Amino acid sequence: MKALLISATSVVLLAAGPAIAADIPVKARTAPEAIYTWTGFYVGIQSGYLWGDAKHSFNNGAPSDTSNLKGFVSGLHAGYNVQSGSFVFGVEVDAEGSTAKGDFENITGITSEGSADLVVQGSVRGRLGFTTGPALLYVTGGWAYGQFRFRGGPFDPNHGACCGFSDNMSGWTAGGGLQYAISSSVSARVEYRYTDYGSTSGGLPPTFPGVTMGVDVTSHAIRSGFSVKLN
Repeated sequence: MKALLISATSVVLLAAGPAIAADIPVKARTAPEAIYTWTGFYVGIQSGYLWGDAKHSFNNGAPSDTSNLKGFVSGLHAGYNVQSGSFVFGVEVDAEGSTAKGDFENITGITSEGSADLVVQGSVRGRLGFTTGPALLYVTGGWAYGQFRFRGGPFDPNHGACCGFSDNMSGWTAGGGLQYAISSSVSARVEYRYTDYGSTSGGLPPTFPGVTMGVDVTSHAIRSGFSVKLN
């Protein structure tokens, strides 16, 4: 009889177990808080390496050639992002100093030589990104400018290009990058951009007042940097 009572009690407890468990309050699980939100204003610093081509041509029949730009860039950036779900929309401006320069010497036929120096550059761009956790993968593009110094003339092994001009050029830039949130307010980035500054031309006075030199400039740059979110 005792064994029968124990067996019956066990069956009742097994049958009632799920119902009893359902009545026991369970603390609701909460989703983990995001460690970073991209919405807000930010400022930052960046530096990197730039390489490119300045293609020189002359109106007097001297041979065309290319100054291969190489050097470092560094400067500041600022912008504003809006995050909507996993997507981030933003606008950014930057300005940089540059050590990039290049030159050429062409001694075929009518000789020529030239040089190009990028002094400062900057851009105003839109950004579109996709974020997963603290990482933001983005593309960017917009307007770009550069202040250049150009020289050109007949090849002279002793004195270099005799004459030149300076100009502020503008065009477009596009690229992409990866940004990673180190903390709730600081992020690191690495970015590649291609820039087409357009074309310019100028005279070569006083030695060659009738000669015009045209220049087309494009560049590539890889940068890394840090940004601090202000709100």
